[in-house]
Amino acid sequence: MKKLNLVILVLLYSTVFSQTPNGSRSLIHTQTARTFDKGRLEVHTNMNFFTRVTEFVGTGTKPTDFSAVNYWMVAGNAALTYGITDNFDFTIAPRIYQDTHSGNEYNLPGDIFVTLKAGSFAFAKRKFYGAVLTNFRIGSGEVHNYPFAEYCSGAFEYGFGGALSFYADPYLPDRAFNAHLNAGWWNHNEAGKEVYEGRTATKNSSELQFGLGLVYPTAMFDFRLEVNGINYTNQPDTMVYSRENWMYVTPSIRYKPLPWLSLDLGVDIRISSDTDETSGVPNKSSEDFNLPNYCPWKVQMGLNLTILPFTPTRKSAAEVEKDEFHKRVEFFQQIVEERERSEDVQEELDRLKDERESAERELEELKQILQEEGN
Repeated sequence: MKKLNLVILVLLYSTVFSQTPNGSRSLIHTQTARTFDKGRLEVHTNMNFFTRVTEFVGTGTKPTDFSAVNYWMVAGNAALTYGITDNFDFTIAPRIYQDTHSGNEYNLPGDIFVTLKAGSFAFAKRKFYGAVLTNFRIGSGEVHNYPFAEYCSGAFEYGFGGALSFYADPYLPDRAFNAHLNAGWWNHNEAGKEVYEGRTATKNSSELQFGLGLVYPTAMFDFRLEVNGINYTNQPDTMVYSRENWMYVTPSIRYKPLPWLSLDLGVDIRISSDTDETSGVPNKSSEDFNLPNYCPWKVQMGLNLTILPFTPTRKSAAEVEKDEFHKRVEFFQQIVEERERSEDVQEELDRLKDERESAERELEELKQILQEEGN
């Protein structure tokens, strides 16, 4: 009951302030190549915000009684991931709330994100895993093409990608260093759709997406570092705010106080240039208030909850180590048994070889006897 009450409390809070999380087994921005086990259900949320107090630097008339403006970007989502099979999971993430300092104040509700992930395909003695992903974005929000953030057209967007993961310890993958590489392609699919105040897009824009995540885990904390970004293969129309390539580096920490609960804290730091290629947009706030085209930084605060299967009361560190020790003993015992069976097979092959050599010697002796009798 305590766990259920905590889950409800966290959901009520996190759906007010968060940005779409990856879901499944993932870092803040980077997908791992492993999927959930069959029947596993988790809720993923994360708070993401940027704010800046800025002065008026425009060439036009300064607003009456103007002193400063506080600009911000904040979004709210809750993502549910369910393991359909041991190699396939499904994530749905409706955007509950989004505020980008636009004229309508906020999107309530926002877009819906769907991810299908086939993964946990192990190779190279289980040190490497592979996965493929299909992603969709359903433009159900009221406003799109907003400043400071990655481009969203409001159309039915889709993409495909892959993930490759390396685990230093194939037997306890979450307890040792691991690294993850992502690559994908995304189509904004906006041709003919209004993207700015009566102006429709003349083409479909598309981009290459990439990401790299490094994780150094300990018993209670995971120390992580990510790099992610995009490179347009077909750039959006000029009235789109976010039509430039971007790249961020994200150091973060994951705190694991309970087997079914973890918390994320990190910050995105933009390492790409602040070039603004948008044109044909009257009264751009970025020009009047010296605002960036993409956020120079974004705070990330996340929550991850395991709903199914239900987990027992948290064990002590000694009990966890004891269980892990027994698991490893059982695993090495299996290896020894397999090796013994291999040795038995080798002994049988050696015995057969000796018998064959003995038979060949006997045949040679018989051949010599027959030759002597013939003489």
